[in-house]
Amino acid sequence: MELQKFSYDNKIVKAFMIATVIFGLVGMLVGLTAAIQLFYPLFNFDFQYTTFGRIRPLHTNAIIFAFVGNAMFGGVYYSLQRLLKARMFSDT
Repeated sequence: MELQKFSYDNKIVKAFMIATVIFGLVGMLVGLTAAIQLFYPLFNFDFQYTTFGRIRPLHTNAIIFAFVGNAMFGGVYYSLQRLLKARMFSDT
């Protein structure tokens, strides 16, 4: 009797984790820009789209929806395969 080789589909998990890191870095850079603008208001370079009132919601939404959302989906796809002891239905 030959044993079958079994492996999990980690490609989708890897893609979500890469997106998590990228959106985390973008969100932190926007947050750093907002923090610098609180200390030095002229840091918006006289450009209307980089004022504090527009940067702060961008930072909040990037962290909440992009960073945390991708991390949650990556965690679910990682743990679901191991809890159910089965691969994902569709390989990516």
